[in-house]
Amino acid sequence: MKKVFVMLALAMMSSMTVSAQDALELAKQQKELNEINMKLLNSKPTKDAKKQAKQLKKQGWLVPAGEKSIEKQLTESQLLGEELMVDEAGSPTKRYILHTSNQVSGTYNAGYAAARNAATVELAANIKTQVAAAMQAKLDNNQTSAINAVTVDKFNERAKSIVDQSLTNMRTVVALYRVLPNNNYEVQVRLVYDKKELAANLKRKLQQELEVEGDELNSLVDEVLNGKL
Repeated sequence: MKKVFVMLALAMMSSMTVSAQDALELAKQQKELNEINMKLLNSKPTKDAKKQAKQLKKQGWLVPAGEKSIEKQLTESQLLGEELMVDEAGSPTKRYILHTSNQVSGTYNAGYAAARNAATVELAANIKTQVAAAMQAKLDNNQTSAINAVTVDKFNERAKSIVDQSLTNMRTVVALYRVLPNNNYEVQVRLVYDKKELAANLKRKLQQELEVEGDELNSLVDEVLNGKL
């Protein structure tokens, strides 16, 4: 009985340690995001953003009433695209994933919803494909790996679900529209998502559920997210 109590105590202590680490990581990430948001808030339109905005306006693109100017939206998109983070190996890599989609509809609101949904679906499919390819490569190239065929199937299945859940936090950085000759609305939406948040979700949830070593799992997730996303 004492042995059982000791095991339960150790399990609880391990869980508390993981929770404390998660809380610290979330606090650190929130601080970083606050700093980035302040930089975006105070940023002035870049020369390149002004040039692009001028071209877009000539093509008939507008912003919804009350939204940020085209120049401001493009500037924020550029700054986020240049933001770096450090991966597990200590190498700098792009922190944010940006994806753009255009959709045509009878109203702006319907077009916006369709464009946002399309961008999310396309990006999720891209990430899932890279997760599966990287996992299979691990299996093919490392016969001594703790990863086996059963783990690959489990990993891919859970990763798909985690990616879908995580991408609900994507936010819009560019939202433009133009009225076509047939009076339909063409809406362009550019979404941004923090790869650091996605990586943390994948590592934390997959490590809890799958029999994969932590270092190996971290390496795999970094390999996927530092690819061509």
